[in-house]
Amino acid sequence: MFYIEARIMEDPLSSIEPKLFHSLMRIYGSSTEYLFRKLFTPPNRLYIRVNTLLISRDELIDLLKEKGLNPNPDPYIEDAIYFNVKGPYHIPILDKRIIVDRYTAESLMLGANLYRPGVIKYDDFNKGEKVNVVAPNNMIVAVVKTVVSSDKLKYMKKGLIGYNILSKYRAPALRSLEEYNKGYFYSQSLPAMMVSRVIKPKPYELIADLTAAPGGKTSHVVQLTKGLARVVAFERNVKKTLKLINNLKILKLYRNVIALPMDSRYIDIDLDLVGRVDKVIVDPPCSSLGVRPRILIDRKYEDIIVLRDYQIQFLRVASKIVRPGGLIVYSTCTLTFEENELNVLEASKWGLKPIDLGELPYSERVLFDEVIAYRYSPLYYDMPGYFIALLKKTVSS
Repeated sequence: MFYIEARIMEDPLSSIEPKLFHSLMRIYGSSTEYLFRKLFTPPNRLYIRVNTLLISRDELIDLLKEKGLNPNPDPYIEDAIYFNVKGPYHIPILDKRIIVDRYTAESLMLGANLYRPGVIKYDDFNKGEKVNVVAPNNMIVAVVKTVVSSDKLKYMKKGLIGYNILSKYRAPALRSLEEYNKGYFYSQSLPAMMVSRVIKPKPYELIADLTAAPGGKTSHVVQLTKGLARVVAFERNVKKTLKLINNLKILKLYRNVIALPMDSRYIDIDLDLVGRVDKVIVDPPCSSLGVRPRILIDRKYEDIIVLRDYQIQFLRVASKIVRPGGLIVYSTCTLTFEENELNVLEASKWGLKPIDLGELPYSERVLFDEVIAYRYSPLYYDMPGYFIALLKKTVSS
């Protein structure tokens, strides 16, 4: 048996690359350190999107209250419900530990149960024993009560390892609810809900989602148009494409959607779509620095530059396939200037002009050079980090 000795946690900011830190100072100035510290905590609200084609928001709220939950209707977004996140709580140091990967640790920090995927190593333990769950950086994130012994765990490839009985923060385990399996709601952050809303999808429009998995924005477009829009959802990874389709089926929103396992960066060549699409959603892979809560931040500034070059390719092809006068919504779940404002500036050379939407709930309006966009931030309304820009095709590219 091995044992991981307890030690005092280092300041999480000490692992942040100085070049990355100074890059964000360009936007956030003296608030940069506070911003990073907020990334290690969850937002005070956990949001879900009501599938209003299956159930009304009030009906879902009543059902969730019957389960002992305390849902709240968002005052601005008519299909949004939120739950207050509780904590932080003190986690006691126990004799036995299970080390998990960072993504599993971030889930358990909010109260998720422990499953076999994500477990890295562990002490010997018995079934029914209380055990600490520890992140790779030695942060204790939860206490679980095991449902199997360590001897059995050795031979498991999937399945439940333990119930989370105490976590650093506590939010409802929504995916275990009957209402989730019935497709009554989709777990989605409020900024992500705004992406589909700002593009204002309409029935009979042809809409392309260039990086569609796991299906949040695609399903929202179907919901907002009552299944009457024609949606082409691209995802280069086949397994992710199948997951996208499965999520749409759970939500009963697999309507007028074609899910294609293709790299959408080349669809201007591979498909007859040039100048034919009414609206395009571009939510490309990014550094994800706005996702909360974090266990650590291991991104380097060099990663930001590589990702920016990748993101530009999606914007370029979007400018090709959208019709003159059509709309492109560009969004990321990150905080950097390079992946956000700079990409919108770059898009102007393809005839894409930012549209001023006035004010968006919970966001900061960004005005920089020719850029008009909207930033969600831990510094404003305790949101996750997010960026949204709506672009209009003004000339042929």
